[in-house]
This record gives sequence, C-alpha cells and structure tokens, in this order.
Amino acid sequence: MTHERKQILNPDELVYLSLEQAANICCVSEERFGKWIEKGLVPVIEVQGQKLVRSRDLIQHLIHHNIRIPERLLQGSIKKILFIVMENDLPQAMTADIIWTLYRLRQHPAYVFDFIELDSTTELKIITFDPDLIFLLQHEEDTETARHSISRMLGKEVPIHLFPVNREIDIDLLFND
Repeated sequence: MTHERKQILNPDELVYLSLEQAANICCVSEERFGKWIEKGLVPVIEVQGQKLVRSRDLIQHLIHHNIRIPERLLQGSIKKILFIVMENDLPQAMTADIIWTLYRLRQHPAYVFDFIELDSTTELKIITFDPDLIFLLQHEEDTETARHSISRMLGKEVPIHLFPVNREIDIDLLFND
C-alpha cells in the first residue's frame, strides 16, 4: 500500500468512486477491497475501461456487514434511519405499509436505512450504524421500557419514535417531523 497523501473528495464527486477511492474511504487496502469485489460483496460497473463503485452500493455493503459508514461517504445531509422490530407478530397491513415506505425511502437519496430485529446484535448495529433516527415497531404497552433500553445503547440523543403495530399511523408524517 502506498503512503501517498489521500485525495480530498468533494461530496458531489462521490456518486461513483474508483476502486482506490472506495478502498481509501473504507480505510482498507486496495487488495482487501478487491477481494470484496471478487466475492461479489460490492457491485462494480465498468465505464470507458475504468471500474467504478456506486457510493450507494458501498454504503449498503457497509451497513450489511456492520461496518461504520465514513462521514465523507454520506453526501450532504443524508439521514441514517434504523427500524427495530421489537416483536415478531406484525399485522399484515403494517408489514405492507413498512415495505412500501422502505421502498420509497430507498429511492430517496437523503436517507439510508437498516431494518433489524431486537436481539443480541442490536447494540452492535446501533454502534456501527450510528442512526440519526430510530423507529421501534412494537405494541404500545412497553413504550417507555423499550425507549429506555435503546437509549442506553445509543450514548447520545437520537429521536426514537414508536411505530405501534396495533393501530394505523401515517408513516410519511413521521418522516416529515
């Protein structure tokens, strides 16, 4: 690995990254990054003979593997949203609403999100994902207990919204807050 001065990237230049830029941003060697590509973990496109990585694909790779997303990869004011399923029995209508909301969010460049179940890896996900906003999916009875439990894991103030599974709620309204 060379010890050249790292290139300072403008957020507008981060839509597509060279393999070298992507490796530098992830703080891994180009060799390790190349292995991620060989394993099919990070999609690559070829433009005029140059291999490029789409920044959104790189972000998804980092989220999936519980690797902290470097701030310089988050262009502008991208919000990281974490959905935590506190219970396994989500009503079908709620599940459909969530799926459509996540689909719309995925198309919106101002959000990156992850969707997890409350389990022994929740704290790791909170630490590595470092969310700006959290939605808890659960019955209303244990609202404060759940918020307190998640707040202890955060180490900082992050808005935590309850997403009650036993009544309808306007999901889009929550995102406009």
